[in-house]
Amino acid sequence: MRLEQGYCLQKYNTFGINAKCNTFFEYAVDSELFDFIRLKRNDENFNFFVLGGGSNVLFSKDFDGTIIHPATKGKTVVYENDSSIFVEAQAGEIWDEFVEWCIENKAYGLENLSYIPGTVGASAVQNIGAYGAEARQFIHRVKFLHLDSGDIQYMSNEACCFGYRESIFKHLLKNKAIILSVVYKLSKQAKPNRSYADVEKYLSEHEISNPSPTDIRNAIISIRRQKLPEVSEMGSAGSFFKNPIVNAETFNILKNKFPEIKYFMSGTDYKLAAGWLIDQCGLKGFRHNGAAVHRNQALILVNAGNATGTDVIELSQIVKNKVLEKYGIELEPEAIIL
Repeated sequence: MRLEQGYCLQKYNTFGINAKCNTFFEYAVDSELFDFIRLKRNDENFNFFVLGGGSNVLFSKDFDGTIIHPATKGKTVVYENDSSIFVEAQAGEIWDEFVEWCIENKAYGLENLSYIPGTVGASAVQNIGAYGAEARQFIHRVKFLHLDSGDIQYMSNEACCFGYRESIFKHLLKNKAIILSVVYKLSKQAKPNRSYADVEKYLSEHEISNPSPTDIRNAIISIRRQKLPEVSEMGSAGSFFKNPIVNAETFNILKNKFPEIKYFMSGTDYKLAAGWLIDQCGLKGFRHNGAAVHRNQALILVNAGNATGTDVIELSQIVKNKVLEKYGIELEPEAIIL
């Protein structure tokens, strides 16, 4: 357990923003969290934020409250049958290490979510997704501490109200629950998901006709490394904006005006490629103070050199305004701004 005052969070957020919090609490076992929350439950001024890998967070200023950082570890098979294997991982597990472990232990399904930064706990809060897969396709159950009652509770996949980068933990249970572990239902049979064009291109270039889960993982890692900056070299929070979803009427108007517009089907709606919209506004490489739009992927805003949270927020507003002006589409941040 670690409990410190006036703690610098620069190494705990992938943007590398130099922000501090009033109190920093890190726990390695759940019992330490329970004891800490028991002491704080009756404090009306208790303000907190659960910070995992800090890969989807932008600190706009110092955090006036307590940062709770789970450092819990553990992965185990809790149940299996002829076709499925149920794996439980503690909230503090590094997500990509968990994906790699699952493949090594012949538990398949998460390959397309390889190399996403962050922790297992955050995967359920954010419903992380990439390259044709989302966490909600595999989450079976979430275990969490309910702060109002102090009880440990369990929530099924259906009850989590998963949506596009959404869950009940971002809304109804916001500031009321701390995730302890997640159980994933995975397959014993390899079913490679090669639906994404970039994945198919990689497999073709490497002459892989019958890919294994490891082949898919290698493809995803290669693609992400080519497109996305390494946070150790250039701070970012990955995709800063969500891909906007529009109905058929709005899409048809846009398609008539911009025939080359990039999109994906989302049920009966259309998910527009936010990176393409930003790129078409001529913003790749655009810099504002210490922040910039990444030169290779316009969906990524980066810390181009000692950026402040304000620099990034101002840049994001410039991007939003340009896209709104040209396309009439309002972008929504995917990153959590504190």
